[in-house]
Order: sequence, then structure tokens, then C-alpha cells
Amino acid sequence: MKKSKIITGGVAILGLLLMATPSCKKYADPAPYFEENPDTLTINSRKVLIIGIDGAVGAEYKTIAPPVLMGLKTHSKYSWDAVSDETTTDAASWKTMMSGISYSRHQIKDSSFIFSQPAGGAQHTAPAIYPSFFTYLLTSSRADTKTSFISSWGTMLDRLVPEVEDKVLAASDAAVKDSAITRIKKESSDLVVVNFNGVAVAGQAGEFSASSASYKDAVLKVDGYVGELMTALKSRPEYNKKEEWLVIITGTHGGIGNSYGGPSEKESNVFSFYYNENLKEKELTRDGAFAGVELKGRDAEVIRAQALNDGGLYNPGTDQQTIQLRVKGTAGYYPHFFSKMEKWPSTPGWSMFSAGGNWAISVRSTTSGEKRIQPGSPVIFDNQWHTITVVFADSASKRWVRRYTDGIRHDQTDITSHYNNGGTIASPSPLTLGWQADPGMPAVTFYSADAMIFNTALTDEEIANGVCLKDINQHPQIANLIGYWPGNDGFGGRLKNKAPGYTTDFILDGGYQWTGIPELPCTIAPNTDPVKESLLVKSVDVVPTIFYWLQVPLNESWGLESTNWLAKYEAEFVKL
Repeated sequence: MKKSKIITGGVAILGLLLMATPSCKKYADPAPYFEENPDTLTINSRKVLIIGIDGAVGAEYKTIAPPVLMGLKTHSKYSWDAVSDETTTDAASWKTMMSGISYSRHQIKDSSFIFSQPAGGAQHTAPAIYPSFFTYLLTSSRADTKTSFISSWGTMLDRLVPEVEDKVLAASDAAVKDSAITRIKKESSDLVVVNFNGVAVAGQAGEFSASSASYKDAVLKVDGYVGELMTALKSRPEYNKKEEWLVIITGTHGGIGNSYGGPSEKESNVFSFYYNENLKEKELTRDGAFAGVELKGRDAEVIRAQALNDGGLYNPGTDQQTIQLRVKGTAGYYPHFFSKMEKWPSTPGWSMFSAGGNWAISVRSTTSGEKRIQPGSPVIFDNQWHTITVVFADSASKRWVRRYTDGIRHDQTDITSHYNNGGTIASPSPLTLGWQADPGMPAVTFYSADAMIFNTALTDEEIANGVCLKDINQHPQIANLIGYWPGNDGFGGRLKNKAPGYTTDFILDGGYQWTGIPELPCTIAPNTDPVKESLLVKSVDVVPTIFYWLQVPLNESWGLESTNWLAKYEAEFVKL
């Protein structure tokens, strides 16, 4: 029921005037006048249409420029470089989009929508059960929402979204379209999900490429279906009057060659449109955006990243090595934040730790005690980006540890004795960003960017010149780069290793969440295009955006991995 407010201001003022001037002629009070309060209009006018297109590679869609989709740009926030997930099977992609939880947590990969242990290797602990967002909707203030889901995939309807009121199994994309139009035309429809898979079928039969005639034809055919759905939606008598529709049209996964399911950029690349009649056009791009994970906590509450099973690749051993990292955060005294050491100070390896706002390093070999290198350094834990570098170098028949902050060397320490009696700085512990080697120490809270390891000792000049190098391929020692983790992936459960020829990724652990932050490390060029805005759009954004649109409060216990970004554009569509 709509709430109302009573306009009484004029009556009150008139009463005061009559009291102040008793000689004035008296008039009867007018009847109260009721006016709709725009701040309390019924939320049931908010409705959602979701169109998920399997195999819709964002970059290829941009090249093809399907006419219906291009015509929706005028009233959309859209992206051609949005991402689905790190695992891009149909089941993983839809599970991610309908739950707001990424594959690294839900672990649903095959068509059964049931967790299964990976072939070979160690057994994994079964993940928590993350339901589709329809479960939470049923227990919310919008429990009466009339929901429909139309797809040609019966297993998905039965196992992914069993809570949907109206599940429709259709024989083909054309039948999906026809069934969806029927639902959209129903006055009672509130939330409709539509799944087209013809684009993915064409990609598998030929190639996921705009240059493939069959792929392009499939894209245009589904685009025509989208046009028919939009025509049906806009024919509703109350469309854009009493009804406020948010339309989300997105790829569910991409493809490379004639396959998909893996973690490559083309397989995870999709397009994504968020359409409403009152939105203004804006292209969202990941260029000039930093989306990282805040590494923090300790013990059971830790959020960290570890490069597992590296085969000793990242041990300095007896060779020369350069380790570099960009950090932004805060710390107290002595928490360790970047290490290759199981436990400080009793096991071999190395570990960087904070000393208030400064930083230091602990080094221990297999035959020596700890060497704590802790003279003063410039402040780095001041919530600004700083670059720290450690070099294990041979010079003048000795072995040295050199430290640099923001490209400037401020000390070097002789550690030759650590190699006596066959000693080596080697540890079986995983390379770790975040709490690891510091039992009993407080936690450090920071973002990491551009972690890198070279299997050679960089010179002072190379370190100074490389501090803000925006293209790692231009580094003079690129051939010696054995690990490079930009840390700006923005989605999934890992920090990918971008060093040419190396695949050891950092695996995220704990209750992490990808967060966009405005302060960019100097290696990222800011976006200067006035018609674009820097923002990485992800499949996990769909659920919080739906709840925002339907005005359903989010519950922290749901563990959703994204925040709603559409709210920043409220001034464009909130009717006052």
C-alpha cells in the first residue's frame, strides 16, 4: 500500500495569523490534502530481467557490434571487458552468477552441479553449500516476488535454482525466447531469468571469434531474440511508469579457439550491460582500475596468498636473486608480511616484516642462526604505495643482502657466513603474502601489487628505472623473471603469475574480497578517457545488484563476494 503525507503547513500558518490578529475575518479550515510521498513509494514497482548468453566473448561482441545491444547503450552502464570467473564451465559460470560466490569457494564445475574431487592429487575438503540468490529472496521482504527461469538445460533448472516458482524447460533458444515473451507479458511477473546457449554451441562447432561466420550469425540471431524480449517488456502497460525495470544482459563465459572451461582471459572475458530507461550511457573499463585483495588478519582469521608447490623455484638457495613488492597499508611492530619461511626465527628462509612504519628482513640459512637486517628504512606503512626490493648478490667474493625502498638503496649486509658448511637459504614453506612466519605477532593490513622475483641480482640502475615500469615486457631482465604477480586480477581465488613461461599462482586463503581502490600503484596508468569509467564488472556483481534494485538488505552471513556498484548512479534513476 502506498503511504501518504498530509499537507498542513498552510493551515498552521493561517492559525497563527488568526491568533495574532483577532480582528481579522475567520475562515473555515480547508479539508486536508493528501499527496503521494515519493520517498515512500511501494518497492513492488522494482522488477528485474536477466538475460544470460553462454559463450559471449566480450571482445568479439564489441567487434561484431550486434545492433540491438548497441541500441541499448544509450541507457546502459556497460562493459566489453567484464569477467565471469577463473573456471568457465557452464555449471561454474552459472553457479557464480546466481550465487554471488566465485568458483574458488563454491567448487561447482561439472554439469551435475554437485561437488566432486578433482582427478589425481590431494583430496579437497568439500566446500560450504552456497545456494542461489532465490533462497535469500524467499526469506526477505520481497518473498512474494514472482520468479521465472527459462532455459534449455533441465539439470540447471532442477539443481541450481530449485527455489524458482516458475521453471521452464524449453527445447531451443527460439523456444526459450517464446516462453520468455509469454512470461514478460504477464502483469504479475517480477523477476525473469533467460538463458540462451546458441552462441556457445556455434563457438564450439567453429571458433569463438568474430571472424567465424557461424559464430557471428549465432550472435546476431540471439541479439534478435533480445530485441524481441525488450519489445515485449516495453509493451507492458506500466513499463517505465509505475514499473521500474532493471535489465541485465551478460555473457556467462567466453571461449578460446573452439573450447571453454579454463582460466584464460578469453574464456573469462564477457560483455555486460545494465539497462534502465533512466540510466545515462557510460562504458565501464578495467583499464586504469586497481581491484585487489586486502591481506590481513592472523591465525584462523587470516587472509593471505600462498604460492604452493613451487618445487623450490623461489628459494634464493646459493644463487643470486631479486625480490620486489609494492605495498599499501598499515602495520605495527614486527608482523611479517612477505616470506619464504615456515616459522620465524627458527626455520631457514627469509621473511620481510614491519618495524612500525619501516620494514626489515630476517634471513636464516640451513646451517646458521637468524640474521635480522633491521637498520632504519624509509616509512612504507603510511597507506600510500611504496616499492621495496631485496637483492641477494655476489660481490667481492662475498654474499650480500641489499635493501631498496622506492628504488633507492639504503643498506647492504654481509651474509657470507650463512653459506659456511654448505649452508643455503632454502625453505620448503610456500612463498606467502600475508601472515605466515610470525607466530605471536600482530597482523599487518595491506594491499599487494607487482610482486616479482628475478633469478639474478638487479643493478641499482635497473631497480631505480623499474620502480614505475608500466610494461613488464620492457624490463631489461625480463628473461630472468621467474615470478610476476600484479595482484590486480579483480576476481577469482588466485593472483595469477604473469611471468612468461611460469604458472605458479598465488592461491588466496580466508574470507577475501576483491575491492577496487582509487589510489593506483604507479605501474597502472589512470584512465583519461572522459566517456569511460574505470571499473571491473564481474559475474559476482549480479546478485548484490539485484538485491539493491529490489531493496533487499544484504546479510553478511551470505558471504557475497562483491558490492553493488550501481548505487553510485542513483541520481540518474531514483524518482524524487
